[in-house]
Amino acid sequence: MAIRRLKDDLRFDKRASSVGTVSTLPTVRVMREEFEKYLSLTIADGNASVDTIKTYRSRVHQFLSWCKERELYPALITQENIKEYRKHLVDSEKTSTTIRLSLLAIKHFYTACLADKLVKENPIVGVKAPRERREVGSTINYLSLEELQQVFDSVAPTLKIRGDKIKQVQVLRDRILLGCMALQGCRSIEMYRANLGDISESYGQHFLKLDGKNSIRTVVLRSDLGEEIARYRQARVKSGEKVNADRPFFISLSNRRYGQRLSRRGVGYIVDSYLSECDLKHSDLERSLSPHSLRHTAGTLSLQNGSSLREVQDFLGHADPKTTAVYTHVLDSQESNPASKINIDF
Repeated sequence: MAIRRLKDDLRFDKRASSVGTVSTLPTVRVMREEFEKYLSLTIADGNASVDTIKTYRSRVHQFLSWCKERELYPALITQENIKEYRKHLVDSEKTSTTIRLSLLAIKHFYTACLADKLVKENPIVGVKAPRERREVGSTINYLSLEELQQVFDSVAPTLKIRGDKIKQVQVLRDRILLGCMALQGCRSIEMYRANLGDISESYGQHFLKLDGKNSIRTVVLRSDLGEEIARYRQARVKSGEKVNADRPFFISLSNRRYGQRLSRRGVGYIVDSYLSECDLKHSDLERSLSPHSLRHTAGTLSLQNGSSLREVQDFLGHADPKTTAVYTHVLDSQESNPASKINIDF
């Protein structure tokens, strides 16, 4: 890896020499090293998650590869070059969210370099991600109460698989995963990061601490879900696992990764498999459900059944009430259609 980076530096240095500034320009390696320090010391006040650091590192690597292909030296990048890279992302059919995250990572990269005076300015300042033209509420896809019941019913009852300890662990794991996401509004990333030690009980009430999007919150679990979690923990003990607080809440049961933390892809695979089994993954109404749709389901069904907007905001951990208000917009547009109030024969 060091040899490869050295070759990259030499290529970039050759480009820099053509403008007569090679003696004053930092190498790409130096810029990378400064960015690595910035990631560990500055992002999230020095407490960035492993996933955040990996994402920023990956996005900057992609940007530097693009620079290399076009023989652009990173220390000499201009705002016009950044706009060209943004156009490259747009032409590659990246979503606005992906583009925004890429530009943010590059901004941090140059902020780190600027702090150590490796560059004269941050070329990305003033360059924004394109706005995505979306209908309000178009991304809120959720399951109806009947559909959600169908999904839960598709998970085999544990009583039918007595004797198979691993199968019992799998069934309980899947039921709890679906329950946490569709009833408690938990995110996939929160399920991925959760440990058994994040579960607590007080006076018969179960709680789950969630490490999510730049915040940590604790949710009060439904009593039936809390009881199921207790059975899940016991089933893992009976299967021979040494259970402690640092063990992952959700584990992989595949032969290759048995007992290891269930990956985010694994979380998505489990959810998608049950949605597909119930013929709900894609519908004739052009609705496409994803694991995140379970979180939408929790928020939407809570509002439908009388919870206030503020209650659902706290329930889902939304920092901005406008985010929660989108759920209300979707329900209002369905239940109060002005077109239906026009008294005319058609």
